[in-house]
Amino acid sequence: MVLEMLEKSGYGTVSPTRQVWSLVQILRERMRVTGTVVLWIDEAHDLFCADRNLILRALKSLMQGDDAVIVVLSGTEELAQVIRTDPQVQRRFSTVAFAALVPELHGDLFQQIVGDYCHRTGLGAPVEADLVGRVFHGARYRFGRAIELIVRAIEVALYAEASDLTIDHFARAWAMHEGCPADQNVFYAEQYRLLRLDQASEVAPRVSTRRRG
Repeated sequence: MVLEMLEKSGYGTVSPTRQVWSLVQILRERMRVTGTVVLWIDEAHDLFCADRNLILRALKSLMQGDDAVIVVLSGTEELAQVIRTDPQVQRRFSTVAFAALVPELHGDLFQQIVGDYCHRTGLGAPVEADLVGRVFHGARYRFGRAIELIVRAIEVALYAEASDLTIDHFARAWAMHEGCPADQNVFYAEQYRLLRLDQASEVAPRVSTRRRG
């Protein structure tokens, strides 16, 4: 990951055989030279498949000293659990957990989002009254997954050269992504709220942590 960030910053070739800590120090200096003040790492929970303690020390190093940067990590609830294992790292972060979507609270907002996406892509907005509720259930009531589902449905509609976005485009996008039969499709089932979706693997909410000033 550090090698990738150095490459993106325009730094010259670095030998991948160098010690990790040496690479972190090069990255720190590179961010100082380029005037970088914020480092955002998405899917950060995947970082900790390697040496957890080393990575935590590296993050702490980036947030210390006169040239400290603001570090933002986003990922699943597992990320917050890892951060809490090191008190010195934890006190440098604020943790934000995104609450589950609630149709009664967020339905109107997502209806506007769908309409805005349709406007940007030249599609007519869907008219089905229960569409947002089905999107929320299909997305396991997670914001990011709901947005991804909307985008996939629009892609299906555009590929079909449709003039309007309909619930059928959502159903087709859902079927391709989930690999489910029609009677288990959240956009076809009459009692869609009764469908028990495979939530076990991705039920953890996404969180964002950032360095406190």
